[in-house]
Amino acid sequence: MSEALPNRARGEVAIRLAGRDYVLRPTFQALCEIETRTGQGIVALARRTAAGDVGVTETAAIVTAGLRAAGEPATFDTVGRLILETGLASCVPAVTAFLTAALGGDAGQGGTGQGGTGDGA
Repeated sequence: MSEALPNRARGEVAIRLAGRDYVLRPTFQALCEIETRTGQGIVALARRTAAGDVGVTETAAIVTAGLRAAGEPATFDTVGRLILETGLASCVPAVTAFLTAALGGDAGQGGTGQGGTGDGA
């Protein structure tokens, strides 16, 4: 079985849940789903997540939306169980990278660290 590899040009980020690698894809629909589920704007949520101030409900909402955008048949409850099995603290770096990528920054995670590739004005 082949592992999912993120396409960094699209802002995709890898996350490991319960011993399996997945891809989170930031799309407009995913961001809308995250804002609706959490009741927070994506920028404020990204700031809180980067500061480590994120709960399991928010993390599950973010990961579920990112997985669905990448084509995974994810449900909120299943993702929540995977996060608890993996450990919330282990998921936060990938979630932070995902939100950073969604906002147009460098996702980090092995990238060059060079942002501003001319993909928007």
